[in-house]
Amino acid sequence: MLNNILLGSMLIIVTIAIHGLATKGIFHFINRYSGGQKKFFFPKSYWIGFIALVMIFASILESMVWAWAYILLNLLSGLKEALYFSVVTYTSLGYGDITLNESHRLLASIEAANGIIIFGWSTAIVMAVVQRIYFSHQPPSSNEKDN
Repeated sequence: MLNNILLGSMLIIVTIAIHGLATKGIFHFINRYSGGQKKFFFPKSYWIGFIALVMIFASILESMVWAWAYILLNLLSGLKEALYFSVVTYTSLGYGDITLNESHRLLASIEAANGIIIFGWSTAIVMAVVQRIYFSHQPPSSNEKDN
C-alpha cells in the first residue's frame, strides 16, 4: 500500500509539472498578445479553443505518463490497453472493463483523484484566459463608475 502511495505521489508530481508548463506557456502567450503591443491575428474565440486544446493535450500527455507506469510495473499488457485504462481512470469515467490487480487498485484511485484536480485546474485556466482576453481592456461600465 505504501508503495502505491509513493508511486502515485511521484506520478502526481510529474503531471503537475506538465500542467504547470502548459499553464506557463499559455499565460506567456496571452500576456504577449493581449498587452496592446501585438494584436491577436485570429478572432478571440479561436484562441479560447486553442487554449482548451492545449490543456486537453497536456491531460492526454499526463495520462500517457500513468500508462507508461502501468506498463513498466507489468500491470497492463501493452500501450493500447494501458492508455485506454489510464484515460478512463484519469477522467474518472471508470468503465471497469479493465481493472488492476487487487494489490494495485489504490494506484488507480490516486490517478482518478489526480485527474479530477487537473481537470479543475484546466477549467480555471480556460476561464482565466476568457476573462483576460475579453474583459481586461474594456472600460468600466457606468454602474462601476458610480461605486
